[in-house]
Amino acid sequence: MIFLWIAMAVLAAAACLPLLAALGRNKAAATSETHAAAVYRDQLDEVERDRERGLLAGEDAEAARTEIARRLIKASGAADTTAAPSNRRRSLATAAVIAMPVVALVVYLIVGSPAVPDQPLASRLDAVELQQVRQLVATVEQHLDATPDDAQGWAVIAPVYQRLGRDADAVHAYQRVLDLMGPSEPRESDLGEAITHAAGGTLTPDAVAAFTQAGALDPNAPRPRFYLALALGQTGKIDEAKAAWQSLIADSPKDAAWLPAAQQQLAALDVPAPPGPTTADVAAAQTMAPADQQQMIEGMVAGLAAKLKAAPDDPDGWTRLIRSYVVLGRQSDAAAALGQARVALASEPDKLSAVEDAARQLGLAEVTQ
Repeated sequence: MIFLWIAMAVLAAAACLPLLAALGRNKAAATSETHAAAVYRDQLDEVERDRERGLLAGEDAEAARTEIARRLIKASGAADTTAAPSNRRRSLATAAVIAMPVVALVVYLIVGSPAVPDQPLASRLDAVELQQVRQLVATVEQHLDATPDDAQGWAVIAPVYQRLGRDADAVHAYQRVLDLMGPSEPRESDLGEAITHAAGGTLTPDAVAAFTQAGALDPNAPRPRFYLALALGQTGKIDEAKAAWQSLIADSPKDAAWLPAAQQQLAALDVPAPPGPTTADVAAAQTMAPADQQQMIEGMVAGLAAKLKAAPDDPDGWTRLIRSYVVLGRQSDAAAALGQARVALASEPDKLSAVEDAARQLGLAEVTQ
């Protein structure tokens, strides 16, 4: 903060220098006029001495005195008429120069915020960019309200909705693109991704349907293959998921952007599952009648949760519980279970790391620790 005040003082001094220099010039001019008047007075005395010594005749002396007196009056008059106003102006100007930085400082302390830390340039630019994006979105939305069948407009605004976190709007926009332009692998995959993102990373039936359609339109497209393999793992179809991941990895270029994630997913499926309710059991329960399904699922999950409460030193059990919650779409319960596992396994980092890795694969990487 001290550097801020020093910088402000230097800037204020720099701004005042031209005014002070002008005041100095005015003062020098006034001093010059006063000196000229003194010289003329000396000349009058000299003429009088020359007349007394007889060096000048009476008429010549009188003429000389008249000319010198005229010049003296002129010089004295100029000095008298400008000295006082000049002094007053100089005093007022000096006071103004001194008051300027003082008044500016007082106003800044009242209106400004000197204690607020600087905002990084990048943040300011991001805020400006976000504001511009929102203005553009509003413009496009007005256009789409007037022309709702503009497929290109929906295609433009859909990914922007996703960037702004407006997931429901993004799903609607991608669906409109499909309705207006017809199905294609990229359009079906875009819709599937939007639905998955809106569900917090869970492959819902609607998302699976979109990716299945995308895969049917282009069996070699990596995006639907990736998400369908992920869906198999989330529903407990471990063997099918492994086969899907292995096939995708084998067909992928070595520099493919999705290859590391696919390899991690395959490795995560190799973690042995402990006895008890499996994600396959939970998935199978979803085919029952709603009442029976709910009862079976709640019983299995509650039993596993009670077992972990009594014996929390079980990383595989925590992984199983978290995965069961995710499969059921209970993201908040999955996050809570992850938090409990972190507390229970805090003194055993190796075990906790295994649970964290599994949670990350299930889309819980952003859960606050």
